[in-house]
Amino acid sequence: MGRIGRVTTAHGDFTTPTLMPVIDPTDIVLKPKEMRREFGSELVITNAYLTLLHFGKNPELKIHEVLDYDGPIMTDSGGYQILRYGNIDISPEEIVRYQDAIEPDIATILDIPTGINASREYAAETVRITLERARQAIKIRSNPKVLWCGPIQGGLFTDLVEKSARETGELDYHFHAIGSPVELLNNYRFAELVDLVMAAKRNLPLNRPVHLFGAGHPMMLSLAVAMGCDLFDSAAYILFARDGRYLTPEGTLHLDELSCLPCECPVCTSTTVEELKREEEGEKVKLLARHNLHVTFGEIRRIRQAIVDGRLWEHVQIKCRSHPSLLEALKKFLSYGDVIERFDPVTKKSAFYYSGSESIKRPEVIRHKLRMKKRYQPPPLETLVILSKPDLEEIPVEAENYHIVKLVPPFGVVPEEIEEIYPLSQNQAPEELDADVIKSVAESLESYLQSHGGVYKRVILLNDKDRWGDSLEKACRPVVEKLEVIQLGEKI
Repeated sequence: MGRIGRVTTAHGDFTTPTLMPVIDPTDIVLKPKEMRREFGSELVITNAYLTLLHFGKNPELKIHEVLDYDGPIMTDSGGYQILRYGNIDISPEEIVRYQDAIEPDIATILDIPTGINASREYAAETVRITLERARQAIKIRSNPKVLWCGPIQGGLFTDLVEKSARETGELDYHFHAIGSPVELLNNYRFAELVDLVMAAKRNLPLNRPVHLFGAGHPMMLSLAVAMGCDLFDSAAYILFARDGRYLTPEGTLHLDELSCLPCECPVCTSTTVEELKREEEGEKVKLLARHNLHVTFGEIRRIRQAIVDGRLWEHVQIKCRSHPSLLEALKKFLSYGDVIERFDPVTKKSAFYYSGSESIKRPEVIRHKLRMKKRYQPPPLETLVILSKPDLEEIPVEAENYHIVKLVPPFGVVPEEIEEIYPLSQNQAPEELDADVIKSVAESLESYLQSHGGVYKRVILLNDKDRWGDSLEKACRPVVEKLEVIQLGEKI
């Protein structure tokens, strides 16, 4: 579901997935021009409501003048301020007309954030009001230069999120944003975030970029991209810097606890941790903010390259082992395997790497097992040879016209006539298998014999007991009346 896209706006193109650094129009620490030059930032986001409060309703003012930037700019409408403070002193109609006037490249309607502590009744009301405002905004907006974003609400009530996504997706919007994740992100409740995102993604038009509000920590970006999120905004780079927090691709450290700067960015290679600690507060914050952005944009680039190489799954699995909550979230995401499989490429440039028990539920494995059940019929041969060591060069069997199936972890049963189909022979797994993959392959073998065992008069198991133990024999015995077992390595 992770993808690379190209979006055209009035002030230039940008590539997704990407991060939009949040720019406070009243307190610009790093200018957008600096961000583009130093970090490769193509798109920034600022707050239209704060801009209006600070600069007033100047009919001539344009947001690009405020930020002194000629590249693409997105504006939020004040929804976060509603979530934080309960209300803001502006109508939804006013903020739509104001954004039309200041001409951002992408604008957002004034939604009502659900949050994660809402009752069902309140959550339903936020969905109703946000949908009402989304329909109303279409009638009000008038500037053809501005692309519009329709937010999705519903919080932890996934049926309400689905309703919000489905009905907003039917409206004339160019982008969508998934609302209310900030509190989940701040509390590392990533598994619940997965349910929220997947509820929205399954009901949104595929051709519209999806923005995950408030997500910008590098440790969780790859998982969010794998779920189909295209845009991320975050003020974490500057908020963390003001609190002395130092981002890494795997988590957050505090400057006071560091004995060195464990990073290769220009900030960390041009100073020492002692020098950074001694800097004046303003300069220290700016240097930390720059480091935080370098780390985050570096992760965005790694994700893009992983997508191009067909290795996004491996990248996600590596990242999700950096924190128990992320690993829990990955397992939750894999529970949506039937949805994920529909979008996963059938072939890729790279081999499939088994990198832990989560690989058993990857879409490539699910696809193979589904196709074996629905599309495969074995040839009419009398003898079945089950080969538990797929790379065995010589088959020690006295029989003619036999059919070979190989046991390939984690895919399970692979008939030799289809073994060249990707990724059945384009994969790598450790020689020493864990209990989960052994169990999965044994279940695959039992299922195959239940479906096709009656085709054969003779079943021979070539068992690599050092690798599989007695799991394969146990899988065969209940469904094979007479099983011949040859232990590989023993004299025949």
